[in-house]
Amino acid sequence: MKRVVAIITAIMLMTAVPASAFDVSWNGWYWYFGYALADITNAENGNSAVLAIYSEADDTLLRVVRATVSNGAANPSARVASGEYARVFVWDGDSLEPSGEYPFNVTRDGVNGKGFLFSDNQRANNPNAVGYKSLTPFTGEYTLSMLLTVVEKGDNAIMIGDSANGDLSYGTSSAILLFNGDNFTVRSGDGNGNYSSDAYVLCPAEEGKSYTVTITGNTNTNSYRIIIKDGVNEYSSGVLTARRDAEKIDTLALISNAKNTTNNSGYYEDFAFYARNIDLSATFEEVIIDYKYNGFAGLYYALKANGRYIRGNMGKLSCDYTSVRDDSAKFIPRDMGDGSYAFVCKSSNNRITLSSDATNLLSAAYDVNGDNQHWVLEESENHSKENLSYYMKNLTMGEYIGVGNVSGAQVLVKTNAGGKAEIVLEPLHDESPLYLVSETEAYNALSDAQKERLEAVYESVAGDIFGRYGGHNEWTPRIRMDNMFNEILSGKLDNAAQRALLSDFLSTANNFIYSGQASYETVSTSLPGTNGLYWTIDEGVEGTYDFWRGTMLEGVLYKLNIHEADGTIQQTLNLYVQNDGTAKTNAETFKSVIVQIPYIFRTKLRNIKVRSDNANSYNGGGGDLYIRLNWSPDKNGMRSTVVHELGHIVDSNNGYWASGGGWNNAIATDMYTPSTYGGTNSTEDFAEFSRLYFSCYGNRDMQRGLQIIMPERYASFGRLRKNNLGGWGLWEDEYTTYGYE
Repeated sequence: MKRVVAIITAIMLMTAVPASAFDVSWNGWYWYFGYALADITNAENGNSAVLAIYSEADDTLLRVVRATVSNGAANPSARVASGEYARVFVWDGDSLEPSGEYPFNVTRDGVNGKGFLFSDNQRANNPNAVGYKSLTPFTGEYTLSMLLTVVEKGDNAIMIGDSANGDLSYGTSSAILLFNGDNFTVRSGDGNGNYSSDAYVLCPAEEGKSYTVTITGNTNTNSYRIIIKDGVNEYSSGVLTARRDAEKIDTLALISNAKNTTNNSGYYEDFAFYARNIDLSATFEEVIIDYKYNGFAGLYYALKANGRYIRGNMGKLSCDYTSVRDDSAKFIPRDMGDGSYAFVCKSSNNRITLSSDATNLLSAAYDVNGDNQHWVLEESENHSKENLSYYMKNLTMGEYIGVGNVSGAQVLVKTNAGGKAEIVLEPLHDESPLYLVSETEAYNALSDAQKERLEAVYESVAGDIFGRYGGHNEWTPRIRMDNMFNEILSGKLDNAAQRALLSDFLSTANNFIYSGQASYETVSTSLPGTNGLYWTIDEGVEGTYDFWRGTMLEGVLYKLNIHEADGTIQQTLNLYVQNDGTAKTNAETFKSVIVQIPYIFRTKLRNIKVRSDNANSYNGGGGDLYIRLNWSPDKNGMRSTVVHELGHIVDSNNGYWASGGGWNNAIATDMYTPSTYGGTNSTEDFAEFSRLYFSCYGNRDMQRGLQIIMPERYASFGRLRKNNLGGWGLWEDEYTTYGYE
């Protein structure tokens, strides 16, 4: 399912443009009476003719008059006092760019000069405003990015805000980036128009250097983050509070406190910096993953090679049937989401598997950690709609399936004279509940998108992954859907009831993956970004510490250092441990668990407080994690819940992402929920998804399956990772189509 992100691009022109096709002359009679009147002819209808009045003493722009070109002509006029002069600009009416070879800057004494345009002339309550731009209003999560070049250092700012709060100024702006002197600086606000923190340096600002500036935020939480890239380094502000709360973001401004400009014009001259290529992305709610299901409509197939059928119920595949006798010769293709398929035997549930030395084909259980079961289907010369004939190539090794003899299927090496085999997929129409349901009137009343979702979840890697690893068998997606399809095929429901059943299923009603809380048992103990990590700890300081909301207990405060493989300290945590046997045991388990979690997911964690407590609860928020148990879980159990709590910490440190429109839209749209516990509220839903995400993280099949089964959550989580957390390790960079691009 693919949706396109809407992009609006405004080009801020800062250089000369091609020769003018219009003419400008001054009316001397008006000059005599102290007025300037420009006679503009041969101009394009709809363009803007601008008469600007400047101070002769310091070239300050004093006021502007605009006129629209009609019938090729325009006659803007304005009073000109002693010590002032006039200049004419003509701008394209649609793009608001200069029309002509250069801005037609005719002055009273005939001097031509430079003129720049940024804004659409939106009024601003700031005497130092040099450019304003109205934006398509953003609500909920938003992002704006621009390329900024510092021409010369000055006291400048970029602001965004809500026009409903009044004309844009420092006190009415929501997000503000300051670049004064040698640095870019940021600071938090209080939501009421005031600053609530001191400014701090984000990164240096160098003359002649270009920077990519990205502002991400959320109007629901009135928070934002600024990220600056200089081509080598990336600097992130962390989450800031808006200076002024906003219901929407609809205005962008460039401000100079070092230049004399005007309060009602977007025209300026020789300014100290410029922005270009400003991309204003649609709200995040419109950004959906780029995924297209390419499955085979839920059918089982017989695989025929050289006149014989392949069977998959043995350790080594056989190719000896002359007819489809039993379920061992029936395979269902699983769409793996990367252009490849896995072929699963109906009787054994084993897959067609390439041996590690690429010399044999095997019938083997599902291997979630490798690509040796992923096959690319290349249409053969004899392929047609009626003859589904393919060559099957392994995704990783590039070897084709060949048939050495009639008694066994094997992969032929390049020196084998037999070459690759032509394999025909013969559909078995009466085998798949999904296929049988697809023949019903109720199913065909669904939209194409709804059909695609059902097919993707049922027959892709998603159905396979979560069909195996769901918390309770009766709630796995495949079994749920089989039950629904069988009910539709039972003959007990009329067409309306069948449609209602399908619609209810597609509307997320009770479609959770796990009963209770999400499972973490399938996670690898060596996730990307954790290889080689180890911990060290100091001797600790005895004392009385607050272990939970004012509960003071005797314990030890340790400095827990997490090291990278080369010994570099990656993170230092405060580990508080109560003087209690259970607490000490759980603290030891925690030390082993924390080095199995990538740093970027725990970067905001500061304090861990472990105590013995009958509450039997984990709690996380801000920078704190509390482990309050009267028993000792194993590493898997603790890691599972710690990741859930770290999800809360990530959420609370990133503008309460789970409360934003993007995440709530995902909850409303996805067909499945991580768990029944996640259904408590959006915050718990986010934490449960983060736990489920890490159950899949680093495993291509599992991560792809999660993306397919909960696409909107996956997309929103990916945007959080990409824009606010800087990505998690290098692994997923190799699979960008698996996420949120």
